[in-house]
Amino acid sequence: MEVFTAATLSAFLVKITSVLKYVSGGQFREAVTQVIPWVAGIVVILVAAQADVAENIAVWGQTALSDLDTWSQVLAGLALGSGASFAYDFKKAVDGTDSAGEPPLGGTTDQPMGM
Repeated sequence: MEVFTAATLSAFLVKITSVLKYVSGGQFREAVTQVIPWVAGIVVILVAAQADVAENIAVWGQTALSDLDTWSQVLAGLALGSGASFAYDFKKAVDGTDSAGEPPLGGTTDQPMGM
């Protein structure tokens, strides 16, 4: 298994675990916050696979994105969403001041961002 495949699938597994923890703890907003990047990743990959400008985008094993079957495109979208979410979590962990803070999904908190 090549490194890219292992890394992206590992990020996906970490995020699945996070969603299960959120749901089991009744934290449905947090679970939905993770599902959104998955859906967005799938949509982006499905659209990109149909676009002529993206015909040279290659994924796992140097296969052109447009040559992947639908389930492989869905998997690539899940991996893309998980990777993006994982990168966002890393940014939050490194940025202790939350200087790049964003309001939570579904409303604001009692504290202003960055506090």
